[in-house]
Amino acid sequence: MSNLVCVVCGMAVNDKNYELNKESFMDSNSIDDIKYCPFCGAPIEYLIQGGKELIFDRSSLNDNALRIIDHAVKLEIFNGDFYKKAAVIAKDSKVKKMFQALSKIEFMHARIHKKIGGFKEDPVIADMDYSKYDSDEILLEMACKREKHAVEYYEKYSKEIEDENIKKIFAALSKVEEEHIELTSKEETA
Repeated sequence: MSNLVCVVCGMAVNDKNYELNKESFMDSNSIDDIKYCPFCGAPIEYLIQGGKELIFDRSSLNDNALRIIDHAVKLEIFNGDFYKKAAVIAKDSKVKKMFQALSKIEFMHARIHKKIGGFKEDPVIADMDYSKYDSDEILLEMACKREKHAVEYYEKYSKEIEDENIKKIFAALSKVEEEHIELTSKEETA
């Protein structure tokens, strides 16, 4: 493996990190078969030998586009926070690990959006208490709903974004969230 770079998040994938967050993927990366960015979850087509992060023109973002990006940051932080808290509540160790990995992926998505929008601070979100959800099945059902909402968000608002590279980032993140739908649905029946 040499110098694979994720064009979505800009992170280099190498023999020391290819297994990060492996619990958040349907199929795990192996040293000889990289399928996903271990940081943001982007599929293989976004991992480029010697690649560079997608460049976008922040100055071309109008108020509506900035609002969309700002809401995307909040969506991903809200979901990352949910997974972080769900990992503590979950009973099954496999589900706990999956939620921990999903939290890291969602927080990376928020970081990507913050960079796009040029936002320096994390938004303040409501501190939610999920302790009443006392079964893994309920937590997985909630996770699946969140992922479906994220896919719908990216699909709806990518039409309002003019920058083609930001549209590509939305498409990549939507694919990641689609896999998370499958992953959380699969775990519900496991």
